[in-house]
Amino acid sequence: MSSPVTTVEARRNFGSPYSRWHQTEALPGELDGTLACQRLCEPLFMPAISPGFKLQREDRVFAIGSCFARGIENALDGQRMQVLSKAVEFDSLPAINDELKLGFTNKYNTFAIYNELRWALDPNAEFPRNSIVHIGNGTFYDPHTNPALQPGDFDETLRRRELITSVTRRISKCRVVVITLGLVEVWRDKAANIFINQITSDMLSLYPGRYELHVTNFADNLANLEATYALLKQFGHQDVRIIVTVSPVPLMATFSTEDVVVANTYSKSLLRAVAQEWAAKRTNVHYFPSYEIVQNSDPKRTWEEDRRHVKGEVAQHIMRLFLRNYFSGLPATSAKLSASPNPVPRGNGPGKTVISWFCHAAPDAAVYVSTNGAKEVLFAKGQHGSQEAPWIETDGKYEFMLYDGVDRKNRLAKISVSRPSFSPSDMTNGPNPILGGGTIRA
Repeated sequence: MSSPVTTVEARRNFGSPYSRWHQTEALPGELDGTLACQRLCEPLFMPAISPGFKLQREDRVFAIGSCFARGIENALDGQRMQVLSKAVEFDSLPAINDELKLGFTNKYNTFAIYNELRWALDPNAEFPRNSIVHIGNGTFYDPHTNPALQPGDFDETLRRRELITSVTRRISKCRVVVITLGLVEVWRDKAANIFINQITSDMLSLYPGRYELHVTNFADNLANLEATYALLKQFGHQDVRIIVTVSPVPLMATFSTEDVVVANTYSKSLLRAVAQEWAAKRTNVHYFPSYEIVQNSDPKRTWEEDRRHVKGEVAQHIMRLFLRNYFSGLPATSAKLSASPNPVPRGNGPGKTVISWFCHAAPDAAVYVSTNGAKEVLFAKGQHGSQEAPWIETDGKYEFMLYDGVDRKNRLAKISVSRPSFSPSDMTNGPNPILGGGTIRA
């Protein structure tokens, strides 16, 4: 259970531009709007994200879980970070499909994630060799992996297992651990007395009485994540930070009696709730909303024809959001800077405009202004707000810049404000609400 929130904190939270779904007279289709009804009109959903920490260039990272973990590996590897779960030793292993080069490392349930870390980190834990099964023609399968590799004999299968364990052990050197949760239907090997990662049709045919299905519950999965946390605290980095997320990829099929859509909803809802509870209990566990990004984007832009695989464009969108929010060298997302009115209407004396801004992931944001090309000066500070600029002169050039901090290292947005010259012809062009504070009519 999360800690109670004080009245002061609650009111501050309510003041966030992202706290409301809809307001009276709001325009749902307004571009860059902060209301949920507006943002959900965008083709690719962009949630407000408040990262609990920042990745540093020197950080080592380990990703474990389902396919989103592979996306994180590639994204951070592209930033030239040390991603120890993406080991060069794996390059020699014979993948069935090059697109799934590291797919064999996917872990789809919390039992598989915990077991993998336990065998790698706990000196008293021993891998159950009897869980490796013969699948015909002298080939064997390690059900704690994914069948994305060409099958090998027992010795080769065991060699791969030892290599995976050796690479997983490197998680102890990583300050940042990314864990992706996949599904709640889990198979248990009764002969080896162990929960496995994935079963194949060959295993069910060859060993019809050996395996049993468990549709796991909230307590099962939270207990596994807490056990995983204990391992990382005991054997991991002294300042370990954990990012947990839920894979948006639905079940391929269900072994339960439910409609697969209903079964998938249960699976994702349960894991989403477990992730929230885990993050609420542990200050160094942080949730990243990859599931919400996909579910709230335009389905035509999101899914391949099978309505199961996420299109590359959306996967890249998720990775960009992750990097912009968690990587210290990149600006935060969801920044907006506006001026109203702009241009400022003609009239006598200085004109007025109201500058509004927000940047949910930058609590120390600051707005600076440059007048007629002069040096930038501080105009306002804060994560979000509105402030009047009552000194806009005719034909002046005003540049307002939004930064993620007063040090102005990362500029997030820029807007130019202008005020055109007053012309005598305006006297005959109908209503003018500026001159003399009244209205001139032709």
